[in-house]
Amino acid sequence: MIAAGRLAWPRCALDKDQHVPRSGALGQSFGRIHLCVFIPITHRSHKDAQLSTLAVQSWASEGLQREAGAHVRFISLASTAGTLLEPHTMYVPGDMDTDYMHLPMRIMKMWEYLGQRLADECDWYMKADPDSYVNLRAVSDRLSCFDAAQEHFLGVVHAAVPPRHMNWPALYFGHGGSGYVISRGLIPGVGRIAGPCLDDMIETTQGMAMEDVMFALCLKKKLKIEVQSYGYLLPSGPAVRRRIKEEEQEFVVNFHQARDQLFESARTGLPLERMVFWDAQPPRLHGCIMVAHPVENASDLQQVHAIVSAHEAPKARGQKRRSARSSCVPSPIDLAEQAEVQLSAPGTTRKAFWSEAQLSSIARCFASAEGASPRCSWEATTDQCYGLRHFAPAKSSGDCATACCRSGMACRMFQFREDQGCWISDMDSCIVMEQVAEESLRWQGGVKVAG
Repeated sequence: MIAAGRLAWPRCALDKDQHVPRSGALGQSFGRIHLCVFIPITHRSHKDAQLSTLAVQSWASEGLQREAGAHVRFISLASTAGTLLEPHTMYVPGDMDTDYMHLPMRIMKMWEYLGQRLADECDWYMKADPDSYVNLRAVSDRLSCFDAAQEHFLGVVHAAVPPRHMNWPALYFGHGGSGYVISRGLIPGVGRIAGPCLDDMIETTQGMAMEDVMFALCLKKKLKIEVQSYGYLLPSGPAVRRRIKEEEQEFVVNFHQARDQLFESARTGLPLERMVFWDAQPPRLHGCIMVAHPVENASDLQQVHAIVSAHEAPKARGQKRRSARSSCVPSPIDLAEQAEVQLSAPGTTRKAFWSEAQLSSIARCFASAEGASPRCSWEATTDQCYGLRHFAPAKSSGDCATACCRSGMACRMFQFREDQGCWISDMDSCIVMEQVAEESLRWQGGVKVAG
């Protein structure tokens, strides 16, 4: 209801005697669902209905949902009975149709319901938009690298920067259109605070806000939880772009800007023609793309799905062959490069792209999928070399050598010291600033001669 310029939200939405339609129910007799994707749609938008219907015919088809261990549910107020969406529709008690500016109200109500009523249904709870293209298998596989029982808030990290005249710190948040994710370990807490956060938002903004920003603010204020990355996205800036190739990226966040060039590159096989005015520099469409957004045209959604489905994962640098399961997991040398990236915004601390715990989780995922490490031969080095990259998960010289060996020809050198950790590089010669005579300061390392 809207009265006297103020929004009122029904607070009885989760009364236990309230009936919820069974269409699209999540509960399964065989156990928990690995990935649940929730997409709020509105009958106000013809585009929502069209994109949602095409989604269940493409990236969210029943076959792909089964393959990924996923359920996709469209949160609707209007009935979808008799349509393709019917088995994929979920109704949230107390939901109310709003315009886009008041979307945070629907989103908070959705999270309240999920956290209070469906907290044990899924390992991972993902919110996406109707114009999001989600590669279910790629997202599901990546999330399986992390422990769903722990508290995780994952997303494509952006920063909300206040106007200069406001002395507020910037806020890191998970971009809504690119999908943000809550773990099973965190969802009860989210369900507990979503209602109070909704009340606070109505009190301060009348419900008008950016839903992804307000959700991140809610988790930070109430639970002291901040968003972390779950896939790689290259920050803007020429200094960063010189170091890390665009092809390593796993998201397209500016499809609306790069559409023509992305489709042309896919058609011709030529490198992506890039424009300096783009908000981001996306990768080509490939099999490891997790999410593309915003895909606002129905025919574009079909075309993106066809391209991503037809393309294999890009080969890791220096890798001749990779297993199907590990083909989208960054190798140790890729992770070491990505871990050097830090996000920054005015008034807040720098944020490492990957935390050490995430690096360890992804590295274990890669090793598990690849199986036994290949054999490599090394020419020993003991002096400190410069220009290498830190690989935090390796805690011994043997682990360090294995990490470099698993990275294929993209890694040519490793060095380890107990107090300095593991360092790896694609260099095949050592730049030594000075020789070290003291035995305790010598490094264990090698330059790859075979493998």
